Amino acid sequence: MHQYRLLSFAALVTTLAAQSNVVAGLDGRLSLIDSLTYYGRRGAAHPNGEIGMAMLNEMCNPGSVGIPWAAAMQSNHPKFGFLLVRVSGGKIEQVNNWSFCKHAFTSTNYSGACGSCNTPGGSVMGVGCSDTYGAGNNADRFWLGPPAEIDPWLGTWNPVGSYFDYGDPTVTGAAAIDGIRSLSSTQIGAFDAVKNRMTVREIDLTTAGAQYFYAIQLIHQGESGANRGDNLASRGCSPTYGGGNWSFPNNANAMTHGSVLTRWPGAEVNAGQNGNDDGRFFVGCVVTPLGGGNHHYEYAIHNVDNNRGGATLRVPIDAAAVASNFSFGDIDTNALNEWTAARVGNEIVFTAPASNPLNWGTIYNFGFDANFAPGSGMVTIDEARLGPGALSVGVGAKVPSGSTFAQVTATGTGCGGTNCQASFYEYFTTASSFDLAGGRWALTFNGSNYAVSQGTATFVAPAASAPTIVSGDDAGANVTLPFSLPYPGGATNTLWVCTNGFVQAGGNSTSYTPAPSSFLAGAPMWAAAWHDLDAGAGQIKLDSSPTVVRITFTAVPNYGTGGSATFQFQFFPNGNVNVVYGAVTAAGNEYLTGFTRGNGATDPGSWDISANLAGGLVLCSGTVPNLALTASARPIMGTTINLNTQNIPAGSALGISILSLTQYPAPGVDLGTLGMPGCRLYAGLDVLNTFVIGGATTAVSFPVPNVAGASGVVIMNQSAVLKTGVNAFGAITSNALQLLLGIL
Repeated sequence: MHQYRLLSFAALVTTLAAQSNVVAGLDGRLSLIDSLTYYGRRGAAHPNGEIGMAMLNEMCNPGSVGIPWAAAMQSNHPKFGFLLVRVSGGKIEQVNNWSFCKHAFTSTNYSGACGSCNTPGGSVMGVGCSDTYGAGNNADRFWLGPPAEIDPWLGTWNPVGSYFDYGDPTVTGAAAIDGIRSLSSTQIGAFDAVKNRMTVREIDLTTAGAQYFYAIQLIHQGESGANRGDNLASRGCSPTYGGGNWSFPNNANAMTHGSVLTRWPGAEVNAGQNGNDDGRFFVGCVVTPLGGGNHHYEYAIHNVDNNRGGATLRVPIDAAAVASNFSFGDIDTNALNEWTAARVGNEIVFTAPASNPLNWGTIYNFGFDANFAPGSGMVTIDEARLGPGALSVGVGAKVPSGSTFAQVTATGTGCGGTNCQASFYEYFTTASSFDLAGGRWALTFNGSNYAVSQGTATFVAPAASAPTIVSGDDAGANVTLPFSLPYPGGATNTLWVCTNGFVQAGGNSTSYTPAPSSFLAGAPMWAAAWHDLDAGAGQIKLDSSPTVVRITFTAVPNYGTGGSATFQFQFFPNGNVNVVYGAVTAAGNEYLTGFTRGNGATDPGSWDISANLAGGLVLCSGTVPNLALTASARPIMGTTINLNTQNIPAGSALGISILSLTQYPAPGVDLGTLGMPGCRLYAGLDVLNTFVIGGATTAVSFPVPNVAGASGVVIMNQSAVLKTGVNAFGAITSNALQLLLGIL
């Protein structure tokens, strides 16, 4: 185990001791985050205003005791914090404000990601139970309060004197501190569309080539630090502006647990805390060679749950090194509260003004250049406020001091892939946006995939003798078909029909909360209007014959909101499927419409059916990835590593491994003029070694030089593959790797 790993382990091991309020067996898990949603804007004309947002989360209880869920104005319930980050220009930066947090108010307690649930009521989440808060629920300002009121390490919140207690505008006198809610629906009704929601400046969503990730943090009173690994989660999205509105479709960066800093390409991410008395800081670091022995050091610090906050960052620097070009970034535009930077002895010290500590639930950025290669070390974060625990926290990181630390950094992208869409859907994040009433769509099966079109089908009223398939709220039943129905990826003799507006092959879901991630992850699904519906007796009928099976939803009510939906599925023995809509009163929660093979299908993003259906859409089996290059290990001097070229197309004739001391910075040299569209060169053509293709992944051995003076040298590596017909030139290229040679 390398030194920086040992340092991080030493800092984290004390979490195994009991913090002051641990409840044995209490454990919450974020099982899903999804549906980042726009709720309006304010300020100057686009793109110089700011917008309000919210997102969906599902959590469950994998522990051995119930999780208290007492709605405010009681104190003990889950709280959720929200983040949106941008990865661009070698940095990962938080672009939202210090967002108000959701105070959860009831648990619906259903069986889900943590197993079977048998707990009634909503004041406790039972063992094995799950609960979903949709984006609309998390956008409800009646339950959003300031993060500064929450102790994120202990998970505690005092309702007396809280924002909910004193209201907005603030009430006067004893009513502001009596523990009785003063924040009312009337007050909230006077808010604009942005106030108190996760707030983002529009301009921060327009950075060309940037990647964006949204994240949630789950906080429970009494949960031990050892159980918090799945309390953080993030997923990728692609901000899109059009028609005066923003949308945030998910992209191929699926949900993962852990600090969102792990989304930073090439970053080494470690964590530390001051014993078991306060929470954690995560530190991400990327060191970029600048040439001439100079390097840029970029740090991002995520205060996950340290209640006292950070006041200084201290980075050790070698006595012989020179630092320059200091940079700092926080989450506001106030130039008067910037942290300052200076060299103090053998440390680079960033210091916060009293008004701008690094509080929990935020990410700040720090950078500088140094004429010294990176080594292993520890940065120190001094606490901003008095409280339990040590006065500072140490976290392992790369620093311009000590021995050079070998590293591999990927840069650029490969080419040769295609974005082949295997599913289609439209996700209507608000009920009022559903616009398919009276319309139709058709799936024409070609033996392996569907072509999506408007079709010519008409609604056929169910026969008087047609039996009822299923009734009730959140219910489902299997239907036996008189033929084998082929569909992309399989065939079936039965279909599962759910009262919430969808049909599955081999599934049994009864979920009333539509979400693209669940749609793509589950069983193959045809969704006419996945929505919270409540079917009474005789409202879902089956007409079945050897030539067609029709499943008809007739005036099925929206759950609890008034209005209803009428639509029909038509399944044919040749695999064709029609969906035809009658009257639909759009009300209640979200809607989702479309088809997926499921089983973890790639997310193609929401597709506007009414706008694009006339042009048609041909589905296929899945994406073809670009040529990619990875390394089996870090280039430690005197060792041998493998340089792995991946996603090599079948029939490729020869591979080329490029090695150079010259780097062409992103976006690299465009090879499109040579007949290689989308391909770029990132390394000089100093050394070209051919290799024999040994399959879709082929490894090339690279003996790392063990030569005095080579420590700190950066070698660029890139692969190319020759294949007739892949493009006009007959070759594709991979991303590149920066191989920093080191002795550790």
